[in-house]
Amino acid sequence: MSEITDTRADIAATHEWITTLLAHTSDEQLDAPTPCTEFDVRALTEHLNAVSDKLRTVAEGGNPHDRPFRVPVDPGRLADQYAAGAAEARAAWADDALLTATVTAPYGPVPGHVALSGFLMELVAHGWDLAVATGQESETDPAVVARAQALAEQAVSDEVRGPGMPFGEQVEPRPGAGPTERLAAYLGRARP
Repeated sequence: MSEITDTRADIAATHEWITTLLAHTSDEQLDAPTPCTEFDVRALTEHLNAVSDKLRTVAEGGNPHDRPFRVPVDPGRLADQYAAGAAEARAAWADDALLTATVTAPYGPVPGHVALSGFLMELVAHGWDLAVATGQESETDPAVVARAQALAEQAVSDEVRGPGMPFGEQVEPRPGAGPTERLAAYLGRARP
């Protein structure tokens, strides 16, 4: 990835979408399965909070592997807790110099804009997982998804797909699937 793509606004829009989804997630839905088979809704929510923590950590020069994979959540404050952590993560990336600085992403040292791209793909995919699991609108801003899809097509190879890898095998999206569902399918997810 040689061209610098600043996805900070896309991440902010995705944070807002996920916050809205969490605001409409009931306590009764926390044990529901998600298309990301390793998580139920509670575990996915905990992981989404951990992603914000890792995003902030990367910007601050830390190693995301030193941070937890899941952060406990308060069921009565899902949206508020997520929004607060997401805001901290975005604030940590405010300096434009971070886009070209070398940071430690979950997959190793890369320029900041590359790390952000990985986080954007993860957030959009997990937002889709949450929306599907809780019966909410599962399509988000098509322009954001288009950028995430382009980044995924550059970054996700067969070597990182399959059991024990970050992404599942690509699946065929449903006929008429929107762009968010097509991205989820590209990353190995399918509606139950």
